[in-house]
Amino acid sequence: MMKFLNEQKVFKISGIELGGQPGKRRTVMVGSIGYPRHSIVEDRVEGRCRPGAFEKCLEGFNQAAQETQTPTALMLFAETPQAIGAYLQKAADLTTVPLFIDSPSAEVRLAGIKRAEELGIGNRVIYNSIHAGTTAEELGHLQDSKVECAVLLAFNPGDIGLKGKIYLLEDGGQMLPSGMIDMARGYGITKPLLDTAVMTADQMAGSALRAIVIAKAKWGLPTGCAMHNAVDSYIQKADLKEDEKGIYRYVDVSAATLPISAGADFVMYGPIEYSRRTFHTSAFADQMMSQAVLDL
Repeated sequence: MMKFLNEQKVFKISGIELGGQPGKRRTVMVGSIGYPRHSIVEDRVEGRCRPGAFEKCLEGFNQAAQETQTPTALMLFAETPQAIGAYLQKAADLTTVPLFIDSPSAEVRLAGIKRAEELGIGNRVIYNSIHAGTTAEELGHLQDSKVECAVLLAFNPGDIGLKGKIYLLEDGGQMLPSGMIDMARGYGITKPLLDTAVMTADQMAGSALRAIVIAKAKWGLPTGCAMHNAVDSYIQKADLKEDEKGIYRYVDVSAATLPISAGADFVMYGPIEYSRRTFHTSAFADQMMSQAVLDL
């Protein structure tokens, strides 16, 4: 187990604390809704869901969090400005947790920030994400907004291993004119969350775990990842017979505990439907971590 010698920053967003020494604070678990091919979505352009389906997902998510006393956040994925607006409206009414605004489109992400401010929940949202391809125009719009918290995705396409992640954050890694952390702060992001960028299992996914340790040791910022991204590409999964597909669930849930063991402050665990089993698993991992660091 570990104890970092430098100060570990703790950011409070919508009543949820992210950051700190491993084992001293519960890990924030982030579930996704509206994700690609999510069955509850009927119209991806308008963000229209099957009647009652969004509410049912949030009810199960909230109940699982209360059952396990797990601190949580919600990842809202959308492909259009209309959809992110619809999801924000629903989430604002149904939960009080931090809301990650997630989209492959900068236009949609920025529209989400604007809509959140209109709804009076600007202090609850987290911009997902600033990355190596983020344009100066997008950063300028972010600076003009009131958003304080953003995910910094440490994916370096020139070096997908550990060094590429750390150098991207530190000095730009030959991809940016300056380190991503300094760049984000220069555009008004006072609460950066570091995502150590898990892609597929064969793209050095495991290096994201070591990157968590190094990033927290260097900068003391809240750090985490989405290790579940690597599970779909885990080669042994392809060999499972149809009646063995349930084994995949065990691998996916176990993936949520690996970052916790590496000292992560938050874990993006995937579909919101996995909340109950994932929260019980993460609660156990948190308890073990708290016991492991008692004398540190």
